[in-house]
Amino acid sequence: MKMNLVNLNGERLTMNTISRARAILSLVCLIFAGSGLAPAQATTGDSLTVDDAVRMVLATNPAVQQAVHAVDASSARVAVNESSLYPEAAVSLNYARIGPVAAFSFPGFGTLSLFPANNYDEHIAASATVFDFDKRGKAVDLALAQVQGVKDKLNLTRQGLAYQTIQTFYSILFLRQSIQVQDEEIATLNEHLATTRKKVESGSATNFDALTTEVRVAAAQNQRINLVNSLSTSEISLRRLLGIPRDSPLNLVGQFTETPVAFNLDSLEAAALRDRIEMKAADDQIAAAQAQYQVASTLYNPSLNVALAYGFKNGYEPNIYVWRGNYAAALQLQMPLSGVVPFFGGYRKSSMQEEATATTKGAESYKNQVAQQIAADVQKAITDLHSGLDRLQTADITVQQAESALSLAKGRYVAGTLTNLDLLDAETSLAQAKLMRLEALYRYVIGRYELEQAIGARTW
Repeated sequence: MKMNLVNLNGERLTMNTISRARAILSLVCLIFAGSGLAPAQATTGDSLTVDDAVRMVLATNPAVQQAVHAVDASSARVAVNESSLYPEAAVSLNYARIGPVAAFSFPGFGTLSLFPANNYDEHIAASATVFDFDKRGKAVDLALAQVQGVKDKLNLTRQGLAYQTIQTFYSILFLRQSIQVQDEEIATLNEHLATTRKKVESGSATNFDALTTEVRVAAAQNQRINLVNSLSTSEISLRRLLGIPRDSPLNLVGQFTETPVAFNLDSLEAAALRDRIEMKAADDQIAAAQAQYQVASTLYNPSLNVALAYGFKNGYEPNIYVWRGNYAAALQLQMPLSGVVPFFGGYRKSSMQEEATATTKGAESYKNQVAQQIAADVQKAITDLHSGLDRLQTADITVQQAESALSLAKGRYVAGTLTNLDLLDAETSLAQAKLMRLEALYRYVIGRYELEQAIGARTW
């Protein structure tokens, strides 16, 4: 089942027009691919499919860029933790003036100073932690787990924006086609009003018939105003998502199609629990909490450090004024007593472990909650699609009945056996039936995307 499309000016698009537009769009995409430009760089004057719109939003939306920067910042924190694996080195330049200078005299040798008044010491030193019994490794593992959590948030942001773009895209198509149906109704009512006025002039109809028709025309025009207002709001939302100027045209290309969907609840729920980003985010929260516990467990592990220094200084005998090379080497083993007597550390390790354990249990409970919500989302999406199919079938029958009723009403009206009000009712019923059918098809298409979102299928 396919619906007619309209362009921005409300003109009906034929299938040949759509085919030509798609061919042009394909050619443009090939040109961009050959020039190394991303599809999102296409001008807003080009025709946009729903996939094109999603790509543009995800490439330019500030929310996505903010989430990407958050991932970069989290990755940098991993590098910060890994930096302790490397040695540290420093150059030190020191000068000290000391006085009074201790000295003593020998007959025949003069005065001998025990140290120089001007003391110089220049050296380079390096130090490194040789072993810390996996303390640094656990810190790096925690940072990596946190990076994965930030990436999950990025994917959730992309998923939310993709679905919002899809919904807004199809809302615009729906409202444009609804306005077209409303315009057809208004045109029909105006034609009927002109005929009624002629009959009033000829005396074959009353002013009541004309007034009744005018009321129907005004009501249809008011309904059109509401549709135009909703369309403007949706177009503003889509332009905001796309990041394009408010006066940029939106040449959308798409159609409402009744695509078959498999309704196997068990397999869809299994796919959702496997693929939904929320489940992956919950698992990553558990992994991060467990990594935090491991960090706490290594808090008071011993560490073995080595330090080397080499430089030049004065003050050495036999000539304390000459700079001489010197070195120092040290090996240090640190064993915090807090690991043996928790009192010295304020019970910090056990407190951190209790916090990590509670966080882990909370993350596990959250995962169970997410799993229940996912199962409910899948069931709701399937139920909505079933209802959507039923509404589509009912709407098809209603349109057929309304068309037949209007055809009969026109014949009886011409024959003079039907009142003006009855004919108006038949025309209004057909217009409402078309709108109901269009809305049912729109709801079905949106419901199909909701099911894809519920099972974790990527729409971006």
